[in-house]
Amino acid sequence: MSDAPDRSDKQFDPTPRRLEKAREDGNVFRSRELASAGLLAAATAVIGIGAPGALDTLRVMTARLYTGAPSAALTPGSVPGLLADVGRDMLVIVGPLFAALLVVALGTNVLQSGWTFSAKPLRPKGSRISPAEGAKRLFSTKGLFELGKALAKVVIVGPVVYLALKAWLPEILVLHTVPLDVAFRSAGGWTLGLLAQMLLALLLLSGVDYAFGKWKHTQDLKMTHKEVKDEAKESEGDPHLKGKRKQIARERALGPRLDHAVLQADVVVTNPTHYAVALKYDAAEGFAPKVLVKGMRKRALRIKALAAEHGVPTVEDVPLARALHATVDEGAFIDEALYGAVAAVLAEVYRQRDRP
Repeated sequence: MSDAPDRSDKQFDPTPRRLEKAREDGNVFRSRELASAGLLAAATAVIGIGAPGALDTLRVMTARLYTGAPSAALTPGSVPGLLADVGRDMLVIVGPLFAALLVVALGTNVLQSGWTFSAKPLRPKGSRISPAEGAKRLFSTKGLFELGKALAKVVIVGPVVYLALKAWLPEILVLHTVPLDVAFRSAGGWTLGLLAQMLLALLLLSGVDYAFGKWKHTQDLKMTHKEVKDEAKESEGDPHLKGKRKQIARERALGPRLDHAVLQADVVVTNPTHYAVALKYDAAEGFAPKVLVKGMRKRALRIKALAAEHGVPTVEDVPLARALHATVDEGAFIDEALYGAVAAVLAEVYRQRDRP
């Protein structure tokens, strides 16, 4: 049985982390129809505004070429200059259109999904050339919607073009009989009118495409309860491990390092494995011995091992070890009630140390 989650189980909206990861993978929503409508609108605007100037530039360039052709000598030295002149004129004619299309193409995509760059979609995947996966994509909800869009373009745009050309057909048939400038103006007006009608049809289609695409993208990114839980663990860490790490961090922040503390101790009182308390007495610091570090179980064994490693005396005294561990914090002086017992332990340690 497949372990893949059923789509019906995806009931939770995508989290910010899920959306961020999808963006890193290049999985962002963009409506191609909206971008196409934007490009058509830009082309219509640029042609409508810049066509007269572009035609004037084209007329001047053509006149210059034809009038200068009889006296111009085509040599290897003159050809680069001639091509440069023609290139400048063509840049003036088509440059604004190409610049507008580039700006609109980038703008519509950035406005829809923000600036995103990812090389992951370019990586080869076996699923892209798999016939089974291809058929699955073709008959998926998205595939059927794309097919519906293609048919809608034909159904909507086709009649618009047909009716426009049918209305202009009588004038088109006699276009060759009118002066050239009149023919250009007439053709330009028809072109702009046709582009405007097509733009209205595509704007309607792009609105439907944007709404459906946005909904479908969100549905695909929805998460199951298990995915939400796993993401929380991944982002914040397992609660048990997180609590353990905090406890260790607190212990390290509050207490000195074990090895340094044990090395400074005069004696380690043990119980014998459950408790271990490292004591030090320095008359210059205070009137009573101080607990440097203490520990239970594994920490106690670690303290004992460090004491043996550094040659610090170890005294087994069950009641005293329990009392010290229970009543005195690390870095604090011992209670007055324990003076006698601790003094006896320290006196024995000092005698052993001074014994030849």
